[in-house]
Amino acid sequence: MSNANSDASEVPDSETAARPPGADFASRWNLRIVIRRLHLYSGLFLLPWVILYGITGAMFNHLELFPRAAIQPVPKESVDLTKVSEFPTADTMALQVTEALRRSGEIHDITLPEDIRPSYTGDVMFEVKRDGLRHVLQIDPVSHATELVTHPPEDPAQKNLNVGLSRVELKPDPHDLMQQAAGQMFGGMGFSDAANPAPLGWTKLNFLATVDERPVRITYVLKDGHIDVSPYNGQSGMPWRQWFLRMHTTHGQPPYWNGRMFWSLAVDIVAVAMVCWGLTGLYMWWQIKRTRRIGIALIALSLLTAAVMTLSLADFYATTRL
Repeated sequence: MSNANSDASEVPDSETAARPPGADFASRWNLRIVIRRLHLYSGLFLLPWVILYGITGAMFNHLELFPRAAIQPVPKESVDLTKVSEFPTADTMALQVTEALRRSGEIHDITLPEDIRPSYTGDVMFEVKRDGLRHVLQIDPVSHATELVTHPPEDPAQKNLNVGLSRVELKPDPHDLMQQAAGQMFGGMGFSDAANPAPLGWTKLNFLATVDERPVRITYVLKDGHIDVSPYNGQSGMPWRQWFLRMHTTHGQPPYWNGRMFWSLAVDIVAVAMVCWGLTGLYMWWQIKRTRRIGIALIALSLLTAAVMTLSLADFYATTRL
């Protein structure tokens, strides 16, 4: 009897049996390897997208980066010979505007706060067209620095062929049918006064056709019937600079699976990869104890910079109407 109990006591209980030595370490090591691989491969996947985003983002801020237009600074001597120096400062013009408002009789009690200074939103620009070129003079209203920007002629492929015809009328008008349906749906959702909702946006119909044995691209605007007929040669017709900037700002999902939809899907995948890349980077950084203090300081500096930029931009948009 005692031997039976002794034998039973020697049988390990599956719920209480000790785990093999090093099992916890191996599990943690496997997790680290997975996170390291995820960080590595997501970073490699993001490489062309980050480069593209960085370059195109800089192109928005700097017209001289990969320029299509010719930029020519106007000598200061030529600027000084004009009346640019008499252009009022933002403070002076703000006083002139407030005085004009008082004289109008519509506003009487108007004052300028002392803690908020008026500001211009950008350059003062003027345009001259000559020999198919657009010459734009950009004058900084503060420093009076001036540049002459010469834009190349418009691509002939973008010119409309429908000279003298700007609109076509469809009967019945499909947009009117959709407007009536929208009014009924608004009514079904409790908007009793929305039987005739206002059109919004500029939905277009695009298709290819042949006009006089010549391939063309036809664009029809549903809202007002506007029509464009332009030559089609299989190319976008956009210069490289405009093409890259358009890639940067392309967003939304069309109702069809096409290049724009695939681009939208790629943007979503990149967004997920960026989050994974950041989180896995945080994990890997935290595993190296000797870098924690410096890392915490850098994260705090980054958060502080983001907070300052957010507050300054919020103040800018609160006080400025672009």
